[in-house]
Amino acid sequence: MEQYIINKLPNILKLNINIKTLKYISYDNSNNEHLTHSKKTAIDFDKVKDDYSTKNSLNKNAPKSNDALYISKNNTHYFIEFKNGNYRNFRKIDLISKIYDSLFILSDIKYEDGSQYIKNIVDFSKNYIYYILVYNSANNSNRQNYNLRFYIKSNLGLKKFKKFLLKEIYIYNEKEFEKALKTKFEIIK
Repeated sequence: MEQYIINKLPNILKLNINIKTLKYISYDNSNNEHLTHSKKTAIDFDKVKDDYSTKNSLNKNAPKSNDALYISKNNTHYFIEFKNGNYRNFRKIDLISKIYDSLFILSDIKYEDGSQYIKNIVDFSKNYIYYILVYNSANNSNRQNYNLRFYIKSNLGLKKFKKFLLKEIYIYNEKEFEKALKTKFEIIK
């Protein structure tokens, strides 16, 4: 993310501890590996969720969240979820909860003067929020990429979000994601 974009954000989003590289955010400590090596910065949305939960005394019932939020210069927001395991272990309820909870958290964020960061989250998300799921191809080599993307969108409940609550949904393996980042992050296809 560009620094001028970060400067305009509410404090909870722009804290230094919340702005990390995508490489850092994609790190899977249980397997000691990154799903991307990109140095592009984004918001560590898991940290935002933690800060939000603490501020609102939700720690026992903390919401779920997507891993990262990248905001482009045209105000397009990309929620990014990194999944290192096998697609059979992707839990539908977790992916759906992370999308809903992340949207609710984003809708409740305010600037220091009390004004809303996003005034109408439903309209905003339909027009400006994209969802990207990045999976590890090495852990899912038994399926072709196209079939796997179709399976994930259809059977894990992501398909319903397109045009309903999100502008678009993309599912990439880590190599496709790296390629998309190197071409144009503004128009990921």
